[in-house]
Amino acid sequence: MAVKDPVCGMTLEEADAAATVDQDGTTYYFCSEDCAEEFRNDPASYT
Repeated sequence: MAVKDPVCGMTLEEADAAATVDQDGTTYYFCSEDCAEEFRNDPASYT
């Protein structure tokens, strides 16, 4: 299933995600650990 990295906007397949973050019952998928870390630092900016 195709998903969108909320930080950089890249579309990727769930299976290809470099990192995931569970936030308030939702799983977010990221193209890189850098994008995941940026999300973790300020999730309100991306949700």
